[in-house]
Amino acid sequence: MSAVVVAVHCNIAYDQCMIGNGLDLDQLRAFIAVADLRSFRQAADELHLSAPALSRRIERLEERVGARLLERTSRSVRLSVVGEAFVERVRSALEDLDDAVLGVNELASGHSGRLTVAAVPSAACGFVPHALSRLAARYPRTRLRVLDGSLQATALAVLGGQADVGIGFHDGDIPGLHMELLGEEPYLLLLPAGHRWARRRTIRLQDLRGEPVLSLVASSGNRALLDQQLARAGVTLTASHEAAHIWALIGMVEAGLGCALVPAMALRSASAGLTVVALRDHPLRRRIALLTPVERRLTPLAQRLLPELRSAFLN
Repeated sequence: MSAVVVAVHCNIAYDQCMIGNGLDLDQLRAFIAVADLRSFRQAADELHLSAPALSRRIERLEERVGARLLERTSRSVRLSVVGEAFVERVRSALEDLDDAVLGVNELASGHSGRLTVAAVPSAACGFVPHALSRLAARYPRTRLRVLDGSLQATALAVLGGQADVGIGFHDGDIPGLHMELLGEEPYLLLLPAGHRWARRRTIRLQDLRGEPVLSLVASSGNRALLDQQLARAGVTLTASHEAAHIWALIGMVEAGLGCALVPAMALRSASAGLTVVALRDHPLRRRIALLTPVERRLTPLAQRLLPELRSAFLN
């Protein structure tokens, strides 16, 4: 029997087993979401369900297994004793099913899995490759592709299906995309070698007045985000020179044309000769988000990438 037939048979048997027991994949996924997030509201948002619809799925699952799986109060949700024992078995079963589907898709199409990630340039050269490396170690036949571009280009790639998932910065909601906040990162002051501030560990934002500051062009989403925060801090900076992309901006600092406010993530690959100084009085930050399509279900392989992206960002 071929591997495809075996995998398909396993899927059919699994589905028949669940139907025979009155279980439902959507109910199990709803249970896992609530168990992981410890919140019905957040789980409903994650699954794109209304709160009553999510509650009905959990109630039906509890009726079927004959035990309460979640202990609810007005302020919190936690697993019951039975839920603690049940959750890992459900998680393992769902992972086995996703692996089987992934194997069938790969074998039936005649090639290994393919995955495309769209990301803003600093993320594309920062934590995204580390996440992809971990995934490739688990699925060595996977073909990976990274599209680096602006936030707008990243969002359009995910919306249009050219990318499975995206990494951008959270600058407001984008229709058609679910934005999961991964965390925040600071902007730091990047100085050329030999600058008079090179020995300082921190600096005030106001000290940059009159200093030759380099910036991204006005059409850049990063520039717009930074300008908004500077305006709130009551600081106006005049750019002496501009660049279209972050790597060109870093190169201009290295060449001694001036200093620049740069996201910390972009500095992982910066030259060792450059100096980085933290801002003391008005911290500037941007929020990094994971972008996934609302209307399109992620492939099993893309679903496998999500926890790797979350972990790589934190590390």
